[in-house]
Amino acid sequence: MSPMKIKVDFYYILGILQILIAVGAILSGIAFVIDPSGHKNGISTATLVNSPFTDFFFPGLFLLTFNGMGNLVSAFMSFIKIEVSGFLGLAFGIILMVWIVLQVYWMGYGSILQPVYFILGGVEAIIGVKLLRSVIKAE
Repeated sequence: MSPMKIKVDFYYILGILQILIAVGAILSGIAFVIDPSGHKNGISTATLVNSPFTDFFFPGLFLLTFNGMGNLVSAFMSFIKIEVSGFLGLAFGIILMVWIVLQVYWMGYGSILQPVYFILGGVEAIIGVKLLRSVIKAE
């Protein structure tokens, strides 16, 4: 008797991961855009002293747009298995990792969520590469 093979649907896994990332980014991004002082998110603009920003409006807008809405649109594309999903997973995974690296560089380590989201970005990028390779092989 041969062992059962489990077929993993990486599009589905990527879509779920992108929704998880998107929800957190959209909620935080909206809070920062509405309240650039950061108080609604429990953070002070004093943490931005080593960054190019004086308040959280532009970081919040970036968070909302790229890590939030970008991942949400990408999740939809992953669920319907559009070939560009792998590229988007790779791109948004890298964007998220760079976001976290810059955040720690400018503001310091302040939350367990920083390494968690860095790892999620890495997983997103790796799955994106896996899907890209499968599309290239199919051509």
